[in-house]
Amino acid sequence: MMITTSGLAAEPFQPLFALDHAELRQRGIRRMLAPDDAGIGYPCRVSLAFAHPGEELLLLNYRHLDNAHSPYRAEGPIFVRQHARQFRWDGEWPEIVMQRAMSVRAYDHDGIMIEADLAEKDALKNLASDWLSRPDVAHVDIHSARRGCFFCRLTAA
Repeated sequence: MMITTSGLAAEPFQPLFALDHAELRQRGIRRMLAPDDAGIGYPCRVSLAFAHPGEELLLLNYRHLDNAHSPYRAEGPIFVRQHARQFRWDGEWPEIVMQRAMSVRAYDHDGIMIEADLAEKDALKNLASDWLSRPDVAHVDIHSARRGCFFCRLTAA
């Protein structure tokens, strides 16, 4: 089975980088620079890669599960790099997903969570693949295990 994912589209976020500090604050957005010791921090949800030290990012709220009829409708903070190019699945798992333990959540076609677990690396790949092979699973969302932030969505091709 082929699994697909992509980063969020960059276009909706690009105009935000032209806003000044006050305009961003009014929208609940923070401009940041990745620190010199960014390491595996500051994961961009467009490129699905980590920001480089000194790189400009926006920290903003994003609704990643927008099914109005589901009690699991959810939103939360994400980072977006200023010059990020959208990640497109090429058979390689996104860098930001393979670096640490992640929360893996399967949802049905009505947006109801039907499975959830913590996994990393090969165990994450196997779990997502197993769940996506089931007819009752519409998609699998990956979140950070510690802070619960949305990283990306996986679907079966």
